[in-house]
Amino acid sequence: MLGLAAGCAPVTSAPTAEPLAEIVVSISADGQTQRFQVTAPVTAREALALAGIAVGETDRLSIPPFALLNDGDHLVLTRISETTSIEQVTIPYTSRTVRNETLPAGERRLVQAGANGLEELTYRTVFENGVQTGRSVIRRVVLTPAVEEIVMVGAQNAFTTIPISGTLAFMSGGSAWAARGLTNQRLLIADDGDLDGRVFSLSPDGQFLLYTRAVTDTAAEQFNALYVAEISAAGPREAIALPAANVLWADWVDLPDSPPTIAYTSAFKTERAPGWQANNDLWLLSWAIDEQTEELGFNPVLVLDTSSGGLYGWWGTGYAVSPDNTQIAYARTDGIGLVDLATNGVTPLLGLTAYNARSDWAWYPSLRWAPGGWLYTVTHGAPLGLELPEDSPVFDVTALNVLTTARVDLVNRAGMFANPAPSPIESFGAPESIAYLQAIEPDNSPFSHYRLHLMDADGSNAHLLFPPEDEAGLSPGAFPEWSPDGRLVAIVAGGNLWLIDARTGIAQQVTGDGLTGKLDWR
Repeated sequence: MLGLAAGCAPVTSAPTAEPLAEIVVSISADGQTQRFQVTAPVTAREALALAGIAVGETDRLSIPPFALLNDGDHLVLTRISETTSIEQVTIPYTSRTVRNETLPAGERRLVQAGANGLEELTYRTVFENGVQTGRSVIRRVVLTPAVEEIVMVGAQNAFTTIPISGTLAFMSGGSAWAARGLTNQRLLIADDGDLDGRVFSLSPDGQFLLYTRAVTDTAAEQFNALYVAEISAAGPREAIALPAANVLWADWVDLPDSPPTIAYTSAFKTERAPGWQANNDLWLLSWAIDEQTEELGFNPVLVLDTSSGGLYGWWGTGYAVSPDNTQIAYARTDGIGLVDLATNGVTPLLGLTAYNARSDWAWYPSLRWAPGGWLYTVTHGAPLGLELPEDSPVFDVTALNVLTTARVDLVNRAGMFANPAPSPIESFGAPESIAYLQAIEPDNSPFSHYRLHLMDADGSNAHLLFPPEDEAGLSPGAFPEWSPDGRLVAIVAGGNLWLIDARTGIAQQVTGDGLTGKLDWR
């Protein structure tokens, strides 16, 4: 019992403390390396403090400051310092060449002299132990922008001169040109070099051009801006910048006893493809000189508010102004209708099965008006086989009469980019002829090449016009344009402008620079 009691007695003696270890570390700082004996445990920061070495906020340690040191460790302190400086540097000017077919080939003319700009740069310079290790620009301020040099180079070709009626405008290399009287009598409208082709429309009298220019600044909230320029024999006039941006479509509205007026629809810029989200809105914009201020004043009027635009409405809505300027037809991916400009009322005309492109683009049909209330367009047809309706490859040329609601399918399986264009010449209340594009591969019309065909207003007498069967076809998206006298059809082939006689089929090449794009003829 006494033995058990003694075994259970509490231990009252104090534990013996282990002696602290002494370690030796070396420290390299400010050009010297020293050895120190310190008592462990100790951190890198504590060792530096014991050694009397101050550490700046930007200085760098080879061992993290709160890491425990071991015997024999070598701690390196690197002094980091920064300075800022300002320098002015030259911005070299760039040079742009504009091809001009009114000048003899090889001739060069300086349109605008280039001039260097001036930019102020703020640099940050980094030093390690007094030695420079880095230098970077942290701020840029353009004091004087550089002026681009523009050189016009002659590209005159010996193409046959063709007499024409009205004003024929075309876009070439991002600039705008017009021809009057003869195809070789050309007027430069806008030499900016940045027309994006979204809007390219002559006024009804052929005296002004409405167009959009691309905004290339990626930081800007706009991808284009809208302008109107007078067509003058004296050369380019200063264009009017209209208060409209991110414009997907615009055209003239010729209202009686009213100042110049246009209609347009807008979008907002996005970072994802296709680069915009359509508003599917509709505006009227007029402008005139204010009698009191003698300055140009603008009057925007909202016709259609922002909407989803139907299925795949993010792509946008197409519009076409009626010949009497009282209505605007609209085309969406899933339907066609009318907007009454007097009441702003919307009347659906035809529902469509929206085509599923399964990509970052969508399709809606082109629209062209003709006398007698006829509207020429393309409709998405029923499937050929077992495919879904939204995947049907069938696209037909169709005429709609907005007065009688009649529908006439004129050409079966013409292709989604058939873009029918009625002749301006009337015959018994209807257009004399219809020009349209026929897909070479109708079952693959989004990617097929096309050929220009001509037919009577009722769809009869359809025949090939241009180019011949043994030549390459036209690119998707080409739009035929009629001369005001209904004699000629203009089309872009291979980047050049061609004119075709609608009656004889004789085709003549008009430009040869390979840069021709959009067309309009009034």
